Amino acid sequence: MGGIATLKKKDPQMIDQEQPLKILTEGQYQLSFKYKFEAGHRLTKATAGTCMTPHGHTWYAEATFGSSAQFLDGQDMALEFTVLKKAWRIFIHETADHTYFHHYQDALLSSIREHVPCFRGLPFPGDPTTELIAALFFSKINVMNMDLQARLTNEGRQLPVPSPVMVAIQETPTNRVTLTAGPALESFLEKINAHFSGWWQVADPLARDLVAK
Repeated sequence: MGGIATLKKKDPQMIDQEQPLKILTEGQYQLSFKYKFEAGHRLTKATAGTCMTPHGHTWYAEATFGSSAQFLDGQDMALEFTVLKKAWRIFIHETADHTYFHHYQDALLSSIREHVPCFRGLPFPGDPTTELIAALFFSKINVMNMDLQARLTNEGRQLPVPSPVMVAIQETPTNRVTLTAGPALESFLEKINAHFSGWWQVADPLARDLVAK
C-alpha cells in the first residue's frame, strides 16, 4: 500500500485490512546532515589583529531539511538520505574543504595568487564571518534543493522534496551560528543578490565564481 501500514481485520472494531492507517500528526520531520571541513579565512574589517590575520579552523556545517509528516514515500521515507544530501556533501567536501574564504576585494589576493599557483579560494561579497558563511551556505543549499526537486519531479516523483529550514556553522568548539529560514533571510539575500552574482546562486556544487554587478 505505497509504504503505508495496514492492520489485519480481527473484529468489527478493527480497521479493515485494506484500509490504510491515516497519518494524524501535523508535525514535521527534520533531517539533518553534518559535515566537517578545514578552511581558512580572515576578516578585513575586524578590529582584532588575530581576526585580520589569515588563519584556519576546523569547521562543521549542518544543513537541516523539513518535511511534513504527511509526505512519506513508498519506502516510508521523506526522501532517501543519500539523494537528499548528495549535493550538500559534494559542496562541503569538494568546494569548502581546504579553501580560503575571502572578501572578494581582499588586498592579499594578488600576492597569494602570485605565490600559490593552485590557490583554492571562495570569494564572499563581504567579510567571510561565520554569519555571512551561514547565510550564503543556506542560499547554496536552497538552490541545490530546488534543482533536486525539479529533477525528481521530471523523473515522476509526486511528493515535495524536504526543503531547507536551518543551517548551522560551527567555527570553533565554543562558537556556532545557526540560521533559520524566513522572510528576514530572504530580504538579506535579495540585497546581496542585487549587487553580486556568485556561487551561492547556482546549483553546481563546484562553482566558485563571484561577479560584482
